[in-house]
Amino acid sequence: MCYDKAMQHTTTADIRARMQELYVYDLYGFRLEVKQLAQIIYPYETINCFATGIHEGLRQMLVVTGYRIIIVGSRLFGKSGATVISRSSVHSFSTQKRWFTSSIEFESEEGTFRFRNVSRRVLELFEWAMEQPIAH
Repeated sequence: MCYDKAMQHTTTADIRARMQELYVYDLYGFRLEVKQLAQIIYPYETINCFATGIHEGLRQMLVVTGYRIIIVGSRLFGKSGATVISRSSVHSFSTQKRWFTSSIEFESEEGTFRFRNVSRRVLELFEWAMEQPIAH
């Protein structure tokens, strides 16, 4: 059978390869959210940032692509969920770099999103990803 690449799903291996390119595989390569993220990301969508932090009382993964922000929450038991926000709806973003309590925050039309206890290594990556032109 002949398959069109555009019809195929992104695999967890594709996502882990991108994590290696961004030098965050050791932080996030084995997180439960990767499997769920593979079902959300389009085949030719480029991920520019991965981060995890405490959001709404739960550890969740924040992913920034060329045109959207995806928040993925995955649990061993119970229902997992994902929130998708268009980057064009983001009004502002900021980071705080501290030893143990670094954070990422952004405001969009959907509300204010704050992630606490984020790894300091990914703060600059997040800022870079948010400064990239929005893909159409």
